[in-house]
Amino acid sequence: MYPAILTIVLVGLVLGIGIYVLDTMRNNIATEFTNYDVNSNISTNNATTTLQNATADGYELISISTIINQSGDSVPTSNYSYTEAGVITWTQDYLDAFERVGDNYLNITSIYIWDVPSSAESAINDTSEGIDDFASWIAIIVLVIAAAIVLGIVLRSFGRKPGV
Repeated sequence: MYPAILTIVLVGLVLGIGIYVLDTMRNNIATEFTNYDVNSNISTNNATTTLQNATADGYELISISTIINQSGDSVPTSNYSYTEAGVITWTQDYLDAFERVGDNYLNITSIYIWDVPSSAESAINDTSEGIDDFASWIAIIVLVIAAAIVLGIVLRSFGRKPGV
């Protein structure tokens, strides 16, 4: 039983480290792109804005360079937060100020990476996703091995001859 548990733990560690290394390598070799979301509409009905390229394969937002309103003023970073998925969340104070002024269009400049088809980062991301799919099977494999061990113990206990 000890070798089976040790093997599962080692496979899990190797998969975890492998996925981490591949993802880090992908981020280091990926080309950074700059995008301009012009006239992004925000409203008090929706406190979030999704950047237009956020649906690209392997998209990962690195930073928001600038957000400029229709008046040409830069929006302070204290008025929003963003995720790697390209979703900007606005503070309620900023949304209220927007509604008062009626200035609800923004120009957003963002820096991001994505998987350009037939590129090195795309190949690495596909490999990482494939390994990740296999890693989700570890729990099922552990359950099957545990069931086999229990079943083996039960069968051995009933398989003994009387008096032995």
